[in-house]
Amino acid sequence: MPRKTGIVVFAHGSRRNDGNDTLIQFTAKLRLRLGSELIEPAFMELSQPTIPAAIHKLVQQGCNHIFGYALFLVPGAHLQEDIPALFTKTLKEFTDVTWEISPPLLADPRLLDFVTECLKAGK
Repeated sequence: MPRKTGIVVFAHGSRRNDGNDTLIQFTAKLRLRLGSELIEPAFMELSQPTIPAAIHKLVQQGCNHIFGYALFLVPGAHLQEDIPALFTKTLKEFTDVTWEISPPLLADPRLLDFVTECLKAGK
């Protein structure tokens, strides 16, 4: 069976709707840029849709691999323990579905370049 990857772009979640709306809008822009409807926004807590809901939606669309893109800066407990446990629990009944989670954003050297440029520009 060919691999069909679905993407869950997730963040912690906020009590403020405007903060959560930012992720929803960002994900919509990603869908357009990547030309794929198999990209879902999700929140670890405090908002909807939840990570399990997003994963289920992608599996229902035939995805057999889930790539979790973490909008987390550092490899804290949520990213190293809580979220992998959530993926494992959510997918335990779908034994043919594989998954992986991106490293935290600060692990990407391009972020240093981006922040440097912003600081030089006075932003």
